[in-house]
Amino acid sequence: MLTPLKKLQSSAQSLEDNIVSFLDELVSLKSVNGSNSEKDTANRIAEEAHKLNLQSQVEALDKNRPNVLISHGEGPFEFLFVAHMDTVAAGTEEAWSSPPFKPTKRDGRIYGRGTADNKAGAACALYAISMMKDLRLIDNKNIKITLAAVSDEESGATSNIGVRHLLDNNLIQAKGAIYTYASDVVCIGHRGLLRLEIATTGKSVHTGGQEWNDGIEGTNAVTGLAAILLKLEATTIDAPPHPAFGNLRNVVTPGTIFKGGEFESVVPANAAAIVDIRLLPGQDPNIVLEQINLLVNHEMKIRPGLKVELRVKNSLPAVALEDNHPLVSIAIDVAQRATDRKWEAVGAGPANEGYMLINSGIPTLCGFGPTGGNAHAANEWVQIDSLTNTVAMYAAIAESYLIDCKKLEAAKQ
Repeated sequence: MLTPLKKLQSSAQSLEDNIVSFLDELVSLKSVNGSNSEKDTANRIAEEAHKLNLQSQVEALDKNRPNVLISHGEGPFEFLFVAHMDTVAAGTEEAWSSPPFKPTKRDGRIYGRGTADNKAGAACALYAISMMKDLRLIDNKNIKITLAAVSDEESGATSNIGVRHLLDNNLIQAKGAIYTYASDVVCIGHRGLLRLEIATTGKSVHTGGQEWNDGIEGTNAVTGLAAILLKLEATTIDAPPHPAFGNLRNVVTPGTIFKGGEFESVVPANAAAIVDIRLLPGQDPNIVLEQINLLVNHEMKIRPGLKVELRVKNSLPAVALEDNHPLVSIAIDVAQRATDRKWEAVGAGPANEGYMLINSGIPTLCGFGPTGGNAHAANEWVQIDSLTNTVAMYAAIAESYLIDCKKLEAAKQ
C-alpha cells in the first residue's frame, strides 16, 4: 500500500532546516567546471550521507573529480536520482544582487550559483532517500534507492568521467531515474547537441603592401570564416516535429565563440569559431554534418587559398520518453497532487546527460525538481518552500514506480 502523500509532505517539512543548511554549504563550495574540482562537494555529500546513516561509495576515473553514490537498500529493483556537482562560472559579480558563492535568502528564495542547477536537487534527493529509510518505505532486500552525484556535466554533457563512467562500469543499473534539475514541468527528454569547431587558414601579408593592394597575395581567414558563419545562420536544416518539444526547433547558432587575426596590420591567416546546433529526436547528426560540409566546400572553392578544418567538439542525441510511460504518468500524478496545479510533460531545450541513461535502458525524467530559475545566469535561485515538497514528491514517485516495476516483473513470471 502506498504511503499517503500528506504523510510524506509532513515528514519532509520537519527536515526543512537541515535541507536548507546543507544546501547553503554545497553552494558555498566552489565547483566551477574548468576552475574547481568537485572533490570538496563530493566529500561534503558523503559526509552528510554518513550523518544520515546512508551508504556512500566514491567512484572516480579521475581521482580529483570523483563521483559519489549514496544509497539505501540492496536491490535488485533500484531507483536512481542523478545530480551533477559542477556548476558554470558566476560571470560578472556586479550582475548579481548578492555574492554568487555566498548563499543569500530573500523573498522566500536562496540565491547562489548552483542552487537551481543542480545542488538543490542533490540535497532534495539525499534527504528523500534518508526519509524513505527512516519511514521504512522500502523492502531493503528487494529495493535500492540511489543518488549519483556526478562530475563534469557542464563541460557539454559528453564527459566520460561522470555518468558515462558509472554506466560503463555497471555501477548504476536502475529501473527508473530522475535527473534532479529545478523544474516546473515533468521533463521527459531534451534536444540533442552538435557542437562544432570550425578553423580557417589563409595567408598573411602586410595590409599596406602592394601584393595585398593588387590582390596578388594574401587570404583573409577571418572574412572566410565569417562568410561560412553567415551562411550557416541562413541555413535551414530539416527536422521532424515532435509533440514533446512544442515550438522548440532545430537551431543553428554560429560563432558562440570567435577568435582570429594576429596583428592589426596583417591580413589574418587564422580564425576559429564554435557553432552550436540543437537537434530534435529523429535527426541524424551525420546528415547535418554532411550538409555543413557541402557549404564549407563551396566556400573554399570561391575563396582560393582558404583552408577549412571542421572538428566535432560535442555530439549527443535528442531523447524523449513516451508521454504515457509509467514513470511520466506517476510523476505527473504525484506532482499535481502535491502542488494543486497541472504539470506538463515536455522536452527541454538544453541538453543534459539524460540521453546516456535513456539509451542505456534506464527510463529517465531529464529534469524534475524544486522550483528555481536563472540557471547559467546571474541571481540563480531556488524557492525554499519547494525543497521539502520535492523531497516528498521524490519519495512518492520512487515508491510508486518501484511497486509497479515489481508487479510487472511478477506478472511476467
